[in-house]
Amino acid sequence: MKYIKILNLLIGILFISQSVIAQSSDVPNDSTESSLNFKNAINFCPGGIAFGIFSANVEHLFGRHHGLVLRGDYEAIPRTYSDAGINASGKAVILNYRYHIGGGLNSFYAGAFARYRKYKGDGTLETGKFDFSISECTVGLNAGKRWVWKSGFTMNFALGYGYFYDEQKVNNRSQAALDAIDVFRDNYDFLNGFLGELSIGYAF
Repeated sequence: MKYIKILNLLIGILFISQSVIAQSSDVPNDSTESSLNFKNAINFCPGGIAFGIFSANVEHLFGRHHGLVLRGDYEAIPRTYSDAGINASGKAVILNYRYHIGGGLNSFYAGAFARYRKYKGDGTLETGKFDFSISECTVGLNAGKRWVWKSGFTMNFALGYGYFYDEQKVNNRSQAALDAIDVFRDNYDFLNGFLGELSIGYAF
């Protein structure tokens, strides 16, 4: 099931990207005054809501090439990832530096990111109840493209991956509880180092 969801998401990204590229004649050139005036952008990811992920970010451009992004994520995780009926949620904060190659927000970019994410959850087994937390730190690289229309409407697409370190705390260290948490992690958080974004918003 998880692979079908990911495949559908990638197909959606492909079609949207092709549509945006086909409409590139409506996007201001980087050298136009309207494009140079955009120094900030606020975006959110509407597609993530279908997966229980609520994500928003803000970017500020310093000069013409250097962008700094602050992003926050909240993940409402369904109980379908474990037979123990694990009820879990996650929060993340991401700091992302972007070098805008063409100058201005309306350009390709490459950069580096740091993310701190924490999951909390609980479940029930025949051996009793348990709760756990997973803290994760990731440092990596990413690249993408932001499109900005003259109206200020903006769309951003980015992919990244990094090295991660995580730490798990469990109040019930029975083998059954540990196995249930491992199943949850394998089924839900199997792409720990991945960072992606397909978002829309407003530039000003």
